[in-house]
Amino acid sequence: MIRRVVYDVEFRVLVKEKLSSCDSVLITGSCEQLGEWLPNRCVPLSRIDRTEDGELWSTNIKIHGTDKIRYRYVIAQIVRMDDDMNLIIKKWETFKEARQLCFHSVDSADPTDAQQPDEYPAIFGCHRGIHRTDIGWLTGQTEIQLRFHSNALHIWSSKLRDKTLSLRVSPIDLTYQQENEEVTSDSLNQQYPSTSKIFIQSAILRLSGCETNFQGDYGAVIAKDDYIIVKIQTFEPENVAYHIDFYLVDETSPLRKHIGFAYLLPVHSNLESNDNKHLNRTVPIIGLKHNPIGQIKIDVLLITSLEGVAQKFLVTQSKYWREGRRPVNVGHRGLGKTNGEHNPSKHSSSDPLRHRSSDPSVSVPSTQSSASTMPSTTRPVQTKFVSENTLASFKGAFQLGFDFVEFDVQLSKDKVPVVYHDFQVAITLKRKVQQAELFAVPVKDLTLPQLQSLKIHHASETDVSKADEEVEEDDQSGQKNFRSLFPTLQELFEQLDPHLGFNVEIKYAMEYRQGGCEQNYYFERNEYIDCILRCLIAHAGKRVIVLSTFDPDCASMLRRKQTLFPVLFLTQGDKGDWPQFLDVRTWSIDIGLCFTVAEHLSGLTAPALDILSDKDFVKHVKENGKLLFIWGDEASNKDVSKSLIDLKVDGLIFDHVAELKDEHSATENLFIAEEREELEVLNNIRQKQLELKHNQLLQELESLKNARETQNFSTSSTPMNSSTTDANFKHLM
Repeated sequence: MIRRVVYDVEFRVLVKEKLSSCDSVLITGSCEQLGEWLPNRCVPLSRIDRTEDGELWSTNIKIHGTDKIRYRYVIAQIVRMDDDMNLIIKKWETFKEARQLCFHSVDSADPTDAQQPDEYPAIFGCHRGIHRTDIGWLTGQTEIQLRFHSNALHIWSSKLRDKTLSLRVSPIDLTYQQENEEVTSDSLNQQYPSTSKIFIQSAILRLSGCETNFQGDYGAVIAKDDYIIVKIQTFEPENVAYHIDFYLVDETSPLRKHIGFAYLLPVHSNLESNDNKHLNRTVPIIGLKHNPIGQIKIDVLLITSLEGVAQKFLVTQSKYWREGRRPVNVGHRGLGKTNGEHNPSKHSSSDPLRHRSSDPSVSVPSTQSSASTMPSTTRPVQTKFVSENTLASFKGAFQLGFDFVEFDVQLSKDKVPVVYHDFQVAITLKRKVQQAELFAVPVKDLTLPQLQSLKIHHASETDVSKADEEVEEDDQSGQKNFRSLFPTLQELFEQLDPHLGFNVEIKYAMEYRQGGCEQNYYFERNEYIDCILRCLIAHAGKRVIVLSTFDPDCASMLRRKQTLFPVLFLTQGDKGDWPQFLDVRTWSIDIGLCFTVAEHLSGLTAPALDILSDKDFVKHVKENGKLLFIWGDEASNKDVSKSLIDLKVDGLIFDHVAELKDEHSATENLFIAEEREELEVLNNIRQKQLELKHNQLLQELESLKNARETQNFSTSSTPMNSSTTDANFKHLM
């Protein structure tokens, strides 16, 4: 007969942070009754008490027979749609090892007796002295970001032009308004009811730091050079409009005078953003007398959830960064870059594109400079036999003991993630006069078979005669050579050692502050990011992966769409001579840190020049609990790298890897070393357990031997007792 054991377990947790009226506390875990880590199968708890320390939540769950379960607590907003439970996850516990509950044998116990976890009640976000929580990901809802820059606000009224204003965004649930009374036009300051279907929060980016909070009664003050982000999450973006109130700030009074308002219609279609203008809107500000008093430009970003991937409440090795870990060594594009700077004006004088390689370690030469006059800091450092961003280059970096390789990923025309740095390639066309000519073609306009089969050269190539010679080379060896220049992201996972970490830079064409962009008519961001993430999640395994990007909107999307991999914001700082991007969030490392904090990114990657000129910046990064990687040719200098290591940065991206071979040849890959250390710790624990068991057995054996000797010399011993002792002795032996 099979006996089925059911445990009645009470889970109780104390939440010390302030919750909104729409918030719920839930539990998720490893067994079927706890939802197997899936968001839509979490179990809600009930609030049973409010104390000075916080709110106490509890529930009883019947757990079917098992030896051990693991679980975590979650704070979320529950949205019921068509009888399905959907979650807007606000926070969840992210300890490397989840909470654990072990069940003992119940042969002699009543299985209906309630079991209790070892920490009772638990404290949300705290386990065994470790505090660790994180925000959630988009489980099916859409996030709409409304961004307001102080320079985009124009007040026409002379009385208000030089005054300090604040703004407050209120989402309007159109379905609620249609089902209930109409909004009256008599109210000068219309208050819209809150709804459990919408989650809203705001952040302000300032040079002095980042403020992340929920909107107050009067919203956020718009000071000079401020960048305000208002984030709205909803499962029905097509039914949400936005009411924006403006208030006059009086420093002498906590009250503020309402001076006007504006409306923004629902934003819900990616088709509107094919021009990559982020759905920008310019709306009029209407005064209290219904006259226009100004206008404001709103930069809108729409982030959709990652479809087709079931994500769970699990902490990967990539997301967990061990404290005290030495700075990781990252090989830039493998063994280092081998190509010079690409400037499209060299290929086409009519091309208006003001190209700047988004790679940080490449300085931008003037259009008049030839390849022979390239600065020494931008020279290719590897031989022509080991090209950058190839499998051979990555394997070479791993053989030198590097922990990570950094490489660039973008999509081909057929939406396959390929590893290549520049947005353009040069195709060789041969004329009747036996002179080759190079034409620059965007990577996005060529399919993977075309990229791996055409006679393609790096876009910076200017030596037409050399290209002509390469056209004449043997077809079979040539095809293999060109194919190696475009490995797919999947091939890297399949052919590189799993101990080699990946620092994946997501390429995306960005606009320049002085006009032009890196590549016109690029992919829509959501679809672009989704294609790359699906490949990463499908093939990641146990490999440690870090994502990075220069584009702030891509960074926001990478963070919202998944929680498996840490996201680093690549910033170019303000000490280099490369052209500035149009996006204000890229202009300095200070703004970059503010953006990293506001978007809950894992850290940022900053240029060595900026860090060396402001060493206190490293301390500011650490105070915010963020990672800091360093890039730039300066990082390859022995004295500079030592100085950066002393500052306790988390990673150094080396470009001139071959020149550092002697220095790093004895370095062991960090993840191989950590795996060996973990195995040694585990083996030591097992060895101690075996020794303890061995000593216990020896003690029992000694006791039985003494008992047997005593029986042999005792006249009162019976044959039955003697045989029993012999049986015990033989059993123990």
